[in-house]
Amino acid sequence: MSSWTAADNRGVRRATVVLFISLLVTVTSIGFTADEFVVAEVWVELDPIVADGGVRPLPREVALERLLDEVQYVVSGLVYGYRFVYVPGDPSREIAESFELEPYGSIPRGDPGLIMLQTWIEDARLVARVGYEVSVEQRGWYRGWHSSANVRSAGIGVSSLFLGPTHKTDAVSDGIRSAVREHVRAEEFTRPQQIIGAVLLASYPEFGIVRGNYQATVDILLQIDRIDRFQTH
Repeated sequence: MSSWTAADNRGVRRATVVLFISLLVTVTSIGFTADEFVVAEVWVELDPIVADGGVRPLPREVALERLLDEVQYVVSGLVYGYRFVYVPGDPSREIAESFELEPYGSIPRGDPGLIMLQTWIEDARLVARVGYEVSVEQRGWYRGWHSSANVRSAGIGVSSLFLGPTHKTDAVSDGIRSAVREHVRAEEFTRPQQIIGAVLLASYPEFGIVRGNYQATVDILLQIDRIDRFQTH
């Protein structure tokens, strides 16, 4: 029986489509597979619980900038991924849990591969459907991740609403930590000292607001490079 404790299960509420201002783009085959054109539905609050000192509700252009900040961060994780160092923590040894995440790369603001397909207002949120075409330069890296034997794992991450909407993407980092933890729990009988590896977001996270937190359900492709175990005597 594993010495690890079970993670909490939390529900996720996903925004639904009602009406939209459309800018429709037909995607034709130009040398990339369907998996190399990423499409996601994203949202940002127009009247968040925690104000940032600005106008409320948010002007549409301000909300759109926040939405693009999120898309830039998440799509970078879908295309490039991250290196990580995870210390699970061990209360019996007085070792605190820690998780360090370092991006391999980032898509620039104004990247021509990023396309705004649709926008609409729903439930006091600006919602958008966005697309991203993986470039010729990115495809070797991207295909390498998706065609190799990297394992998949999933996790749920949270970030407090009271930190404000600019911290919404912190839930993604926490979800990656959770996904790494769940995989290692299933593979390791005893708690390891440290895990080093790399991850790529396998799909755009599903965001919700649950129990006073932004919540992200995260799926990853995972590569474990090293597991350090405690020495036993």
